[in-house]
Amino acid sequence: MPMLTVTPIYAALIAILMAVLSTRVGFMRGSHEVALGDGGKPSLALAIRQFGNLSEYAAVVLFLMLLMELQGVSADRLHLFGAVFVALRLIHPVILFDTMGAPMWKKAGRFVSAGGTAALMMIGAVTLLFG
Repeated sequence: MPMLTVTPIYAALIAILMAVLSTRVGFMRGSHEVALGDGGKPSLALAIRQFGNLSEYAAVVLFLMLLMELQGVSADRLHLFGAVFVALRLIHPVILFDTMGAPMWKKAGRFVSAGGTAALMMIGAVTLLFG
């Protein structure tokens, strides 16, 4: 079995980010006394989405990265792929907003982080299909 050296680094970094975001949700649930859902608290709803958005994309992107590593994609390309993903997912919770009246920098940041993540998935898929 080939030795995996790159993907585990980014899986660990994403796991740390997930732990931070999920712990934040847990603390907010406790402070708002909400067991399930958001209890109608906009700040809690936003924190839930910050964690949820990461959760929705992390497994797919990391799986693509794992498969690329197993197919022999260069470590440099894998590090670039992983670093961009981590950067995009670090930006996303900061710029996520819950009203369309958000400042333009947040709208632009959300476009970059969401669009960049979608682009990474396409790059990963194309790499797997066509090398």
